[in-house]
Amino acid sequence: MDFAGWFEAFLGDRWYTFDAHNNMPRIGRVLIAQGRDASDVALSCTFGPDQLEGFKVWCDEVQ
Repeated sequence: MDFAGWFEAFLGDRWYTFDAHNNMPRIGRVLIAQGRDASDVALSCTFGPDQLEGFKVWCDEVQ
C-alpha cells in the first residue's frame, strides 16, 4: 500500500493542488482524511506493537 500526501493552497482566486512527492499531474486522488498536519488525520492511534490486518476502501462514481 502506498500513501502520499498533497497540499492545497488558495492563490489569487482559486485553490491549487500541489503534490511534492510525485511532482507530476495526477488523474485523481482518494481523500482519506483532511487536516492541518499528520496528527489531525491519523488512521489509527495505538500504543505498543500492532499489525494492520486489513484495510478496505469503497468507491462509488458520483454523477
